[in-house]
Amino acid sequence: MKISVYDSWNKKFSGPIAEHWEAMGHEVVFNKQYDEPADIAFYYQSDNVAVDGVPKTINAKRIFVQVVDIECWAGQAYAVDWTKVDGCIFMAQHIKDMVEGSTPSILDIPRKIIKPGIDTQKFYQRPPVQFSEAPIRKIAYVVGDRRIWDVKRLDIAFQLLRDLMDTTDKIWQLHVRGTYSTHQQYNAYCKHLEKDLKLSGNVVWEEARVEDLSAWLDDKDYFLLPSTKEVFSYATAEAMSKGIKPIIGNWQSAKDTWGEFVCETYGQMLAELTKGKYEPDKYRKYIVENYEQERYLKQIDEFIGL
Repeated sequence: MKISVYDSWNKKFSGPIAEHWEAMGHEVVFNKQYDEPADIAFYYQSDNVAVDGVPKTINAKRIFVQVVDIECWAGQAYAVDWTKVDGCIFMAQHIKDMVEGSTPSILDIPRKIIKPGIDTQKFYQRPPVQFSEAPIRKIAYVVGDRRIWDVKRLDIAFQLLRDLMDTTDKIWQLHVRGTYSTHQQYNAYCKHLEKDLKLSGNVVWEEARVEDLSAWLDDKDYFLLPSTKEVFSYATAEAMSKGIKPIIGNWQSAKDTWGEFVCETYGQMLAELTKGKYEPDKYRKYIVENYEQERYLKQIDEFIGL
């Protein structure tokens, strides 16, 4: 079977799906012409690529589109011609509710929520943290596209770091994998906080691309995600699979994804960093049971009929 995959993120997340299909014996091509003959056309996200491409995908026997997240807030998901689509995959319930509530035509095609997954074998569980032997506490903060934007709330991370430095006798470091974006106002605010709160010696910037994120996480004690918007967070799942404690903000539908690991308030985030239990086996078990990649791929296969 020939499968055409369209992904404006250039295999960043769809790569494992393609590798899985190739391992099954299917021919997979990426970002070819929209009229490419294929048994299945799979749009990884419902962004401008799907808006432009779906009407032109005239030589594919079936078309499937996955709705991720940002394209809903930006509006592209509502502009897809769903009458030409054979099935739609959603990553989360609140995203499904948003699109179905604004796009009546999507109600006429099969729809399913399939939550993402990660390859837990690539993110091995590291040895247990021995806090009594280490005065330094390292917090990982990862930006998905390597450019920080306001929904990721770096300002909250900076404020937490200052409070941790003021209220504990440990040395705290915030390891930021990413760099400032072109959002000038928010960047200026965060740079102001970093200077005014006297954090420069405690913030470690990792601006270069990290090829082996699992290795980069090996010496980190916590993973911080104080976002206001997510559909999932691969980096959070990867950190938890290594036994690293997550500190997760309470965005819309966060509890549906992360359950008890969601912090409802700033104060709870601070408390979890200083007094909360540290249970590495529990963090990894949660990912293995809920977000293993094998389950994700199997559910996609079943939905599109492979």
